[in-house]
Amino acid sequence: MQTLLRKVIRDLRRRPLRNVLTLLGIILGVAGVVAISSTARSVADAQRLTYAGSQQADMATFANGLSATTANLIERQPNVVAAETRSVTFTRFDTGSGWENLRLVGVDSFDAITLDLVELVEGRFPQRGEVAFDESTRELTSIELDTVVAIRESPADPLVYARVVGFTRSPATLGAGLMNRATAYVPSATVRELTGRTGDNYLLVRVEDQERASQTASDVRRLLSKRGVSVSGFDVRDPNAFVGSRELGTLLLLLQVFSWLGAALSSVLVANTLAAVMGEETTQIGIIKSIGGRRWQIMLTYLVYGALLGTVGTVAGWLAGLAIGYELTEYLTRLTGLQQPSFAIVAREIGLALLVGALVTVTASLLPVFANANARVASLLRAPGVRNESASRWLVPISAPLARASVAAAVGARNALRRPRRTLATILVVTVAVAAFVATQALSRSVSGTVDDLYALYGADGWVSFERPVDIGFASELAQDPWITHVEPWTSASGAFGSTRTDIWGMPPNGGLYSHQLVDGTWIVPSNPPAAVLTSNLADAIGAEVGQWRDLDIGAKRETVQIVGIVNDSSTYLGNSATGKVFMDVKDVNRLRSLGRRADIFAYKLTASDPESVDRALAAIEDRTREHGPVTYSAYSDQESSRQAIGILTLMLNAMVVVVAVVGISGIANTLLISIAERRREFGVMRAIGAGTRHIVLVLVSEGVMLAILGLIAGTIAGYPLARLLVDVTSAELFELTFYMSPLSIVATFVVALLTVAAVSAAPGLIAARIRPIQVLRYE
Repeated sequence: MQTLLRKVIRDLRRRPLRNVLTLLGIILGVAGVVAISSTARSVADAQRLTYAGSQQADMATFANGLSATTANLIERQPNVVAAETRSVTFTRFDTGSGWENLRLVGVDSFDAITLDLVELVEGRFPQRGEVAFDESTRELTSIELDTVVAIRESPADPLVYARVVGFTRSPATLGAGLMNRATAYVPSATVRELTGRTGDNYLLVRVEDQERASQTASDVRRLLSKRGVSVSGFDVRDPNAFVGSRELGTLLLLLQVFSWLGAALSSVLVANTLAAVMGEETTQIGIIKSIGGRRWQIMLTYLVYGALLGTVGTVAGWLAGLAIGYELTEYLTRLTGLQQPSFAIVAREIGLALLVGALVTVTASLLPVFANANARVASLLRAPGVRNESASRWLVPISAPLARASVAAAVGARNALRRPRRTLATILVVTVAVAAFVATQALSRSVSGTVDDLYALYGADGWVSFERPVDIGFASELAQDPWITHVEPWTSASGAFGSTRTDIWGMPPNGGLYSHQLVDGTWIVPSNPPAAVLTSNLADAIGAEVGQWRDLDIGAKRETVQIVGIVNDSSTYLGNSATGKVFMDVKDVNRLRSLGRRADIFAYKLTASDPESVDRALAAIEDRTREHGPVTYSAYSDQESSRQAIGILTLMLNAMVVVVAVVGISGIANTLLISIAERRREFGVMRAIGAGTRHIVLVLVSEGVMLAILGLIAGTIAGYPLARLLVDVTSAELFELTFYMSPLSIVATFVVALLTVAAVSAAPGLIAARIRPIQVLRYE
């Protein structure tokens, strides 16, 4: 056993660079799987921790005229644990670098908060004339403690100044960078002064039995109605989800796919290395067998070699995976407003590390070890010297044009296929890396392209909503504004077909802003009973067809609607948990919501769509309608928020692709190093007959480039179905995507990959060029 260990240690010392590359592949494979697994577990823990630790509300709604007395009455209702009211307004703030959107939350006493507890990260809670911002606000603008900010309701209103005294973390709230809107906290009196309200307008309720939350919401709605408080509907928290959970779950699923790809490639890399080691030591194996060495002794020697690499790679990869997972969890919880769970070591991650690192490594070693241990002694001791091992003589005529330009380059290209099995393994690694890159680029382009297409459907440059719904005829008054070319009254609501929640949009049947794309049937028409048009994803979810009658729940009311059409529109917003949309005549939605001839949203087209012009137009609209308490939204700003989310998705996927690419590059470098070890005498002969450093380097670089070209071709072919698969998976989890694949990105992949491989291949070339002929040819 001591002799075995000495040989293993000697083998590890003999091949330091090759062993490092193999270890790198194992470490990356293990780290990727462990990191994604620990992140998924930690995010689930963060959700539970946030709900329990911040006393997160189970229901929330906007309603005017709320007071402490109202909250006390609600707390006496069955299944209600606690109720709390706050003052909330949507406005803007400026630190001197431009106006930003702001959700301003007023709290009577920060010491008495019982629901949605706000975590103080820095500084203190504000008093009169002061404000505390969510820490994610720094993603939008430069802001620090003691910064004085200006806050306004509309451009015509006087500015209110407040000094920043603290930074907070808001529970289960998406970051300001994602939402393109900051969250800040002030005393309730500040919000009331800004808005002119006398009471609170936001109600939070926590229940005892979450399964009865919907019934409790109906009971509370009836109670408020008896007191003259109108509530359109409650936002009932899904105990199995949080804001952004669907998007985050999709991201983690995609990352998990790529992490296992990286793990699979690392096993190929290990198998390739062990096969080369066995090939180098065939003579030693033959001598051992000829003097009576047993098969199991030979197999054990090289399995221990592979096991040591696997063990070191497993431990290092597990530690790296835990560190990466912790950092990734911290980043994602900061984006979603969840509390960061404490660091934990669980058996699952240890098991995954052992599976990917040790077990996969040893398994990958078995085939080459078993094949060589069972070879005949005569074949193991045969020494044919320098030989042509290529079975691909067809390469000679194909590479003839290259030979006319450079004989060294042609020799390297031909050498790429000298060892078919090793070449196949290397090409497989490159193929997977290239396919992963092509697929992620196609997915990113598909998501961004679909988002752009969906925004184009709605045609509006902006929207304005009011503190209280206003008469539909107000659209005519808005249309007189010189900034506006077209305006339409819309109404929004939440509803459900049975247990399937959906968004409901009321629009004018003959409006020109929404460019509906009919899949079946017709667009909405005035009718009795009311007509409804469903998006295709909603129709699929409930099994609806044109011509059917379905019961639609809106608040406490149920209406039988006729499905007259299905449209292709999968647009949604970040954090939305509803399935699809229902489009109806705005008058029908208003009747069901008891709004009469009023609307709560007006969509409009402006004379200019560039951000600067839109901002000026929205400021003018706010000024004109300030008596109604306007809140304006710009399409470009909303679209920018979507692009921020897409950017995060792309960043994460590209990070995993980099891991896969590093494993692929390591595979090529490892193959070239193996080639040097096996062909030392050949390189010695080349140097002896006058080959210079440039020629040796060119042979190795052209060999690496040839492997890369073959892998690139195969990877591009494999990348298309992989891209289709990723787009289909994302469509099923988020919303339906239109498939886009840019030929330009494929060309860029070819260029970058070839340059990278050429640069990496130069290092083994320089190593080969340092071989001294007298050392390798002396025994001849």
